[in-house]
This record gives sequence, structure tokens and C-alpha cells, in this order.
Amino acid sequence: MAETVWKQEGFSLVFSEPSVYVDNQARGRSGHMSHAMAEFSENCVIDFNSNCSAVIWEGHMPHGVIEYRVSRDAGVTWGEVRTLPYSVQALYDGLFTVSVEKAVAVNGRIVAFCLRNTPCGCEPWRTATWITSDDGGETWSQPRELSGYRGRVYDARAHEGKIYALLHCNDARKTFTGNDPEHVYRLYVSEDAGESFRELSVVPIPVYGRGYGAMIFRPDGSLAVYAYNVRDERHMGWAVSRDGGLTFPERGASFLDKRIRNPQISLLDRTYILQGRAGEKGFVFYTSPDGLAWGEGLLLEAERGPCYYSNGIVLNDPAGGKRLLVQYSDIYERCCVNAMHMWVKKV
Repeated sequence: MAETVWKQEGFSLVFSEPSVYVDNQARGRSGHMSHAMAEFSENCVIDFNSNCSAVIWEGHMPHGVIEYRVSRDAGVTWGEVRTLPYSVQALYDGLFTVSVEKAVAVNGRIVAFCLRNTPCGCEPWRTATWITSDDGGETWSQPRELSGYRGRVYDARAHEGKIYALLHCNDARKTFTGNDPEHVYRLYVSEDAGESFRELSVVPIPVYGRGYGAMIFRPDGSLAVYAYNVRDERHMGWAVSRDGGLTFPERGASFLDKRIRNPQISLLDRTYILQGRAGEKGFVFYTSPDGLAWGEGLLLEAERGPCYYSNGIVLNDPAGGKRLLVQYSDIYERCCVNAMHMWVKKV
């Protein structure tokens, strides 16, 4: 995939040629899930990836450990590979394995949200946990349980000194999408930089067939929450709160012409960027002026699947302004993946 220029009305998005961030092919491993990233001080970024089996389910399984690296120049260069102690202990104990899909930072503290998978599989799930680091990933706290509900934290955001976490309460014993009235999305908040969390609300998105999830605070202070619909991949459900996540009176669904799975939302220079897997195959991007109505999608990769689990973080650009760092999984053989980096710039 070479550099791509995507012309929009009034601006363009420039996608850099992707580079290999984690070469799992060279070490005979895979990297399913765990693409969390967080900026814990200016230009200092922590980036997680999984180091998992290339044999179990042909590499499409998070059985392994979590690694991370730190950049101190806004993602231009990265430090040494470190292994997350929590994931190593979990693997040694054999009760579950750990994934880290989302992380945020408040006042220099990194807060990483952990999914606990069945030992040699993705599902079923245990209760979600979180861990913290106050020294840029040098040391980590002991894990704490987010709530008594089994499930998966699909997104987390830091906003005005608070931390918000979106938990899909589904143990995934049948499937990861909602199949029971109790499989709701619950929103949790921390007002003490990740020392504790409390439930804020149940997001009124329909339960059945919903999975994955994303959220973003918009410039007007409203909070938009999104959910994938396995029954209709061309319509992504959403709910909007204007009181900090207490109530969600505005609800609807956005049409996406090339479909979406595992949606990820970013805001780059007042343009919303949505990325994810385009249904069964392909890596797709959309743009929106308001985060609700999305234009025609751009399919950057059309052939390979299942891959394109991803995350994005907006960072300072050494050339000036901001740019979006996208990390995603890219198949090299069977379902085994490398972790890739790609930059998106608005011009």
C-alpha cells in the first residue's frame, strides 16, 4: 500500500505508506487484538501489542503475552520492547490470558483496560480489569476489577480530568454480539485519575446483534457512543449525551456504504475519521463533519481478512499541526498478523 491521497470537499487526507511496527512473521508469532495507545505527557506515547500464538486458530487468538513500547517524540521513534507483567503472570497461571485494547492517561498516569480471555481462546470472557502506571510504563499496579459484569471494554476516553470506559456486558459464551437482554453497554467513570470507577449509565443502544463499540467527546462537549450491528453492517448505531454520559436522548443509526466492523473514531482538525474492517474483508475509512453522518468510504485494502483490528491516536506532527497514527493488524499468512503503523494527515 503506497501513499494515498483521498480528496474530500475542501480538504484531503494523506495516508502514508504503512510500515511494519511489530514483525511477527520474522519471529513466528501473531498479534491478535491489543492495539491500545495513550499519550501520557506531551509527545510521550505508550503503544501496546500482543505477542500471541501463530498456531492456535491459525494465529487468530490472543493466547500469549502483551508487549509495549514508549515513544518520546510523538511516535517518530520507539524505545525498547517491554513485556507487561500482568499478562505474563496470567499466562503462567493458565486461568486466562490478557488483552489490552484501550488505554488513556490523566495527569501523567497511564490507565490500561484489560480483557480476560479464556486460556486458549478469545471467548468466553471474565470480568474486565484495569491497571495503572505512574512512571511511563516502568512499573504497574496490581489489576483491579472494573465491575461485576463479565465483558469487554471497547473504548475509553479521558475528558476534562475524568476517565470514561465503555463496557459491553456480554460474557461471549454464545457469541460476542448481544444475544440476551442483559448484554447492555454500561458507561463507567473515574473522577480520581483511575483510583476507582463507578457506573454512570446504561447506554440505550439496542442489545441484540450489537458488538464492538466506540465513543468520542465532540467539541461542543457532547458524548457520542457507537455500536456495530452484526445484522446490518451498513448501519452503525449511535447515542448522544449532552450531560456527560448520564442520559442519551438522541439516538439513531449512520449509513456506511462499505460496512464496518470494530469501529474506531478519531477527531483530526475538526474532521471525524472512522476506521475499521469493511465487513468480512478490507480496511475502510470514512469521514464526517459531525460524527454522525458519514460520507462514501475509502477502501484501502480490499482483499485480506480477517484482520484490520485497529486503533488510532492524534499526535503532534513534527512538520506542524496534528496527524493521526493508525495501528492495525495485517495478515502475512493464514490468520497470522503483523502490527502496522500508518500516518494520516489532513491537508
